[in-house]
Amino acid sequence: MSGTIAVAPDKRWSAAGWLFEWAVEALAEDLDDDAAVATLREIIDDNLGWLGLDDLSPATRAEVLRRIRTELVDRADRELPPALPNRSEAVDLLRDLSRLAETA
Repeated sequence: MSGTIAVAPDKRWSAAGWLFEWAVEALAEDLDDDAAVATLREIIDDNLGWLGLDDLSPATRAEVLRRIRTELVDRADRELPPALPNRSEAVDLLRDLSRLAETA
């Protein structure tokens, strides 16, 4: 199974389910918007495989986009196990997501 993050209506990022879930969980952590956190966790718990950033409040969307651009790749470098198969490809996919967020 895979998952997709719609950064904007015409900008979508897809990855394997485990990487999608890792990214959504990382984005859910420390958000001030309790409703958004609940929504993100529901996406993971129910294996929905879809996160549309336009469904978030404008302030939360801006915060999530900022975190995608500035934090997600570094966090993956720190947290993904070195022995993870295809680790570099996973980090590269997160870089692609970061690039999409730069233009959103």
